Amino acid sequence: MRNGRKAALFLALGVVSLGAGCSSASSAGPGMLSASIGGNTVAYVQPFKSRASGTVVASGTGYTLYWFSKDTATYSGCSGRCIAQWPPVTGKPRPAPGTTLTGALGTMYREGGVVQATYDGHPLYTFAGDFDPGDVAGDGVTQFGGTWHVVRPA
Repeated sequence: MRNGRKAALFLALGVVSLGAGCSSASSAGPGMLSASIGGNTVAYVQPFKSRASGTVVASGTGYTLYWFSKDTATYSGCSGRCIAQWPPVTGKPRPAPGTTLTGALGTMYREGGVVQATYDGHPLYTFAGDFDPGDVAGDGVTQFGGTWHVVRPA
């Protein structure tokens, strides 16, 4: 069962990364809840209690969000092969209905004009190795020239 879910996830991520450059496409990483409001893609984020890592910032459906040490507030160091493993959260971020966040939500522009969600100035990503809400398999991973960290609400 686990291998079947893994294959389906990687297939879905391939489709997401192909659609990311289309202006009408809404790309979403593992479990990312997004919607189109007034023609704009919205990425919902929320605090989430992870089994292994305490409270983290997660997608609207509970999948952990990450930041990359190689990034700046206006530049994503993750491109090419990296985005298949670490899909960027695209669209304008909003707290999931009924939740509040202590950090600042914002956006930055990726190469090609794609809008990427940010939290406290860090571009946001999901991780292809997280299979269930609350997984934090990407925390501390060194890959693609930098280190990946879970996003904390404070």
